[in-house]
Parts: sequence; structure tokens; C-alpha cells
Amino acid sequence: MNSSKKLLVGAALGVFGAAALSGCSPASGTAALVNGVAIPDSRVTAFSEGCSAVLQDTQLAQSPNELRSQMVTWAVLDEMSRQKAAQMDDPPTGTQLRDYVEQAGLNILLTDDRCAEAARGVARHDLIALGLGANTEPYFGGYTVELNPRYGSWDATNLDVSGSGSLSEIANS
Repeated sequence: MNSSKKLLVGAALGVFGAAALSGCSPASGTAALVNGVAIPDSRVTAFSEGCSAVLQDTQLAQSPNELRSQMVTWAVLDEMSRQKAAQMDDPPTGTQLRDYVEQAGLNILLTDDRCAEAARGVARHDLIALGLGANTEPYFGGYTVELNPRYGSWDATNLDVSGSGSLSEIANS
């Protein structure tokens, strides 16, 4: 192999090696899988940006980066509750979801479509869990959640992200 080919191959291996070490994979645009259903990073970003926008003038103000880990959790709960609602004869309605968020005093979250989608997902999750009463094991235990390691790991007991992965925040460039 001539020296220019060796240099090119060496450079390519360096790039691929760096990509592998940084957590890139064919599914690098996926934040999590819930029973095999992908939650794209773009959904987490939209939730983070939307909720940051509505909270900017409140005591709860946080940047999209600061909200990102929480929004991964909200996205997983949203997907879990969507899957469960699809199996129910009488799933929570849009009106019930809105009323639940408003009764919690969080109607500000409904003022941005992106944040409203996240809030409705958590409300759906809560209403389903409340409706199940003490029999929540089939719901909570019936999901396989694979969190992209860039965000940390999924704590199935607490239904939350644990640890912090390398990309739980978007890098400022």
C-alpha cells in the first residue's frame, strides 16, 4: 500500500474510532426505545426547547440543556402511556389530559405546542396509573426501556433517568 493510501486509511480509522468512542451508532438519532418503538432525539429537543420557552419568565426557568434529562424521562413516559392507552377500552381523553395539567396548576405548560405534548404524555401516564390503583405492576413492569447510553440509564423502579450520559446536554458550539 502506498503512503497516501496508508494515510487515508489511518485517517478514516481515526474518524471511525472517534465516532465509536463518542457513542455514535446507526441509531444515534434515537434517545430511547420503549418496547422497540423509537423515541427520536428530535422529540427530546422539541420538548426541551418548548418547556424552556414557557418557563423562561418564571422561577422555574431553565435552559433547554438543563431540561434535557427530564425531557428524556417525559418522552419515555409519554411513549409508555401511548402504548398502554392503545390497549385500553376507555383511555384518557384530550380533555381529561388538559384538565389534569390545569388542576395541577401547570397550565403554563400548555401554552407551547411542544411542551404541551410532553405535559399531556406525563398526564396520560399519571391518569392511567391512578386508574389502575394498586394494580400498576402490569403497566409499570410491562415495558422494556432501552435508553441511549448518551443520556444515562433507565431506572425502571423510579421510572426515571439515572446517571448522566455524555450527551444529556447539547454541546454549545
